[in-house]
Amino acid sequence: MFQDLSFLGLIQKGGITVVVLALLSVVSIAIMLERAWAFKRFRRDLFELFPAIKRAVNESGLPAAYQMCKASSSPLAPVLLSGFERSGKGKDEVSSAMELAGRMELTKLDRYLGVLGTIGSTAPFIGLFGTVLGIIRAFSDLAIAEGASPAAVADGIAEALVATAAGLLVAVPAVAAYNFFVRSAASRALELETCASEFIEPIGANGLETKK
Repeated sequence: MFQDLSFLGLIQKGGITVVVLALLSVVSIAIMLERAWAFKRFRRDLFELFPAIKRAVNESGLPAAYQMCKASSSPLAPVLLSGFERSGKGKDEVSSAMELAGRMELTKLDRYLGVLGTIGSTAPFIGLFGTVLGIIRAFSDLAIAEGASPAAVADGIAEALVATAAGLLVAVPAVAAYNFFVRSAASRALELETCASEFIEPIGANGLETKK
């Protein structure tokens, strides 16, 4: 009878599809952890550089802020540097350059999210496929062993349903994490835009020799 409900026992009973789902689960968890760290670092670096740049502009002018951006790894730095390259050419041109650079920085937040979304959407189907195969095998065994008790079929079907349960177990966290990161990316985009907008007017109105 189907009595081993341990993790390894379920994987063994579920067959190859559960093994595949276990591997997808490992990939999914790794992406979640990596993206959580990336989003946290993005926000931390953004709000560490923003007040420093604002203070440098007020106290020492644009050249000091430019040098600070060149030495920084903050996502705000390349956005402001793109604006500095067009300093003194007007607000609209500076704004366009900074907007393009901001989009390029935000694409870094979307890294691996497509993989996470794919795992979340396909895992239930992989589990269902394993269940169908398991049920086919259970009824095939019943046909071969004439006169077998219904308990034998029930045991085989229970084993087959492990694949469906595993698929849902992998999919639900992946989908939840994907939606969370998508919303977080939108929030980070607004924060980056808000910080960068503080410098559009002074950069556009004042010239700067960025090639020094």
